[in-house]
Amino acid sequence: MNFSLNEVHMTLRKALCGRGLGFGAADDWGAVGARISAAGADGIALVLAQDNDALHRLLTEADARLASGKALDHEGADLQTALLAHLTGAPFDRQRAGGIARQSWQAALDLAQNTYVPESDASRLAGAGAGTNDND
Repeated sequence: MNFSLNEVHMTLRKALCGRGLGFGAADDWGAVGARISAAGADGIALVLAQDNDALHRLLTEADARLASGKALDHEGADLQTALLAHLTGAPFDRQRAGGIARQSWQAALDLAQNTYVPESDASRLAGAGAGTNDND
C-alpha cells in the first residue's frame, strides 16, 4: 500500500500511544516508521514488531551512541540505523511511503482506536467530536 509520509507517521504515532507508549517516544518511532517506509520497506510492521520496552531500550541506546560522538552510519533500513538517522536529521527521500502491508496498516488503525474517546452524548457535550463544523 502507498501512503503519504505524514499518514504513516501520525497513524503509527497514534497506534503506539494506543499501545501505551509515551507521546514523545511514539512521535519519534512514528517518524522512524515513515522514514523506513519511504525506502520501500514496511516501517509500520518493523516498529510494531517491537514491544514498548524494546522501543525504549533502542531510544536509550541511540541517545548513548549520539552522546559518545561515535561515527554514525545512516545506511540501511533496520530500526537502529533509521532511528539514528531520524535523531540526527539525516536527509532522506520524502516522496511517498510504500511497502506497507494491509495487515500492518490495519494493526496500526486497530491500536490507534484505543486513543479515541468513546462516542456518547456525554463526550459530545464535553467537546469531543467535530460537532456541526467539521472543516479539517
